[in-house]
Amino acid sequence: MLSLYLSLVDNEEQRTLVEQIYSDCEQIMYRTAYSILHNKQDAEDAVHDAFLRIVSDIDRIASVDPGKRRNYAVIVAKNIAIDHYRKNKKQVDIEVVPEYADEETDVERSAFGEYDAAALNEALLRLPENYREALIMYYYHDMPLESVAGTFGISYEAAKAKLFRARKKLYVLLKEGE
Repeated sequence: MLSLYLSLVDNEEQRTLVEQIYSDCEQIMYRTAYSILHNKQDAEDAVHDAFLRIVSDIDRIASVDPGKRRNYAVIVAKNIAIDHYRKNKKQVDIEVVPEYADEETDVERSAFGEYDAAALNEALLRLPENYREALIMYYYHDMPLESVAGTFGISYEAAKAKLFRARKKLYVLLKEGE
């Protein structure tokens, strides 16, 4: 697919930028789309459409701070996945990407070590959507807090508070499920 996107740009500088965005963002864009659509083909289509949009705006993206390009790519993928979801009119709940459902992170071992992956996943599904998305972005996608803030369009401190509240609510839900 990369060769298709590269064929759509005019010069070598733009090709280099497209290659960089593709290598840095394609996986997280896919995981974001998959977490919304819950279908491999639909998620791949959404990522493809997102890259077509990115390529069409490559001149504007070139002027964006390199640190914010990843946020931009994830937001584009998320918005396109939501558009696909609405077009298909499927009723889907946002849930943890299955490839991560059984993985334990250091945070899970330290904060939620006494809970198994199934209980943690169930509690995540009961969280409000914005809390669930913040936790998934930060812990499963390893997005820095600045990127989480950018994705939600909030300040660093607000993102920090959102994660704190999300962890607190998740802990309460886990305790209730015992």
